[in-house]
Amino acid sequence: MSQPPYGPPGQNPYNSPYPPQQPQYQQPAYGPPQRQYGGPPPPGPGFGWGPNFGPPGPGGPGGPGPGPGWQPQRPRKKSKAPLIAILSIIGVAIVGGWIIGVVKKNADNITTPPVSPSRYTPEPTGAPTEEPTEQPTEQPTEQPTSTETTTTTAPKVPDSTVVAKNALYKVGQMKTVNCKEPRVRPTNARNAAAYWTAIKPCLDKAWAPLVAKAGYKFRPPTMTFWAGTNATGPCGTGPVEVPYFCSANNNLYMKVDVFVKAYMEYPDAESKAYARMWYSRSIAHEYGHGVQNMTGILQASDNIRYELTNYDDRTRQTRRMELQANCFAGVFLAVNKRSYPISGEMLYVWNKWVVTAGDKPEEGDHGSVASQQRFMGTSFKTGNPASCNTFAVSPRYVS
Repeated sequence: MSQPPYGPPGQNPYNSPYPPQQPQYQQPAYGPPQRQYGGPPPPGPGFGWGPNFGPPGPGGPGGPGPGPGWQPQRPRKKSKAPLIAILSIIGVAIVGGWIIGVVKKNADNITTPPVSPSRYTPEPTGAPTEEPTEQPTEQPTEQPTSTETTTTTAPKVPDSTVVAKNALYKVGQMKTVNCKEPRVRPTNARNAAAYWTAIKPCLDKAWAPLVAKAGYKFRPPTMTFWAGTNATGPCGTGPVEVPYFCSANNNLYMKVDVFVKAYMEYPDAESKAYARMWYSRSIAHEYGHGVQNMTGILQASDNIRYELTNYDDRTRQTRRMELQANCFAGVFLAVNKRSYPISGEMLYVWNKWVVTAGDKPEEGDHGSVASQQRFMGTSFKTGNPASCNTFAVSPRYVS
């Protein structure tokens, strides 16, 4: 894999007299999947994928995205199969072709609740077509009165209401859970998994009261660690170089080798702080998709996108969803920045590299630098999900 034409922060690996360049978004070198509705499909392998932002050095999360072999399992009809919500945060060179598999799961497996069957009450057949020829000699026995009542179904809340007026936006500021950055450093796959494993309970504890206060059932995502070149699961099978969330089984698929690669590529403190800050944001972003899944935002957003016929409109809908997941990550990091701590070098790389990474305006499906600043940059200050209503703003704010 070719190296980006810039070095890590504070370094230039090619001994060039020019300083490192600002991170650039790198378009993935693969074709889009076929979708089941008219018009040209959106770029990338479907919603849920994260930006392949250029890093401050070759060790960061830059590089090409998933290869053309990726085959997301898009349902032929939007309501007949699980949604696919996969977010790729970073694409970097692969550290080997081995698979780690499941290292640890932090919650019970979650299954999709069964659909309750509707009750059918036969309609009365009506009066007989002929009168009886003679009167009955005895009074007919009294028929018992039916105690069965007809059930009524509440009207379905419109998808536009679910995404733009969700109760999650009214729950107030998240409370700190005093989460601390794990002491372990991601020098190998086991340590990278341990790093994310230590953060996951913080996310569970932080989001549980907000989801419940909004009136939804809190279902913490499970988490799987893996490495190599291919991912296999209910959301698809094929080459993947990134962590992602799959709504079909409510699972975070955290790719450890990209974390190790980013951390070990360069020895300077800024590069290592960048890797830790980026991948702390990464798990918080993937968990943000899990929060969208719990509150119905993910499903409603996909329904809206499914009905859109214009390419730009569909891409913008994906962009709203991805910007919100990043914004939710900012909420969590904001309220735990003192205990983590996000200060010094960590705060420096956040402001210089992480919150400034984005697509070119109106060209990608994850949002421009200005949009990242507007939502994730704001939530990193407020710690409030109310800052993350990307679905109620003008299209110009989700460029």
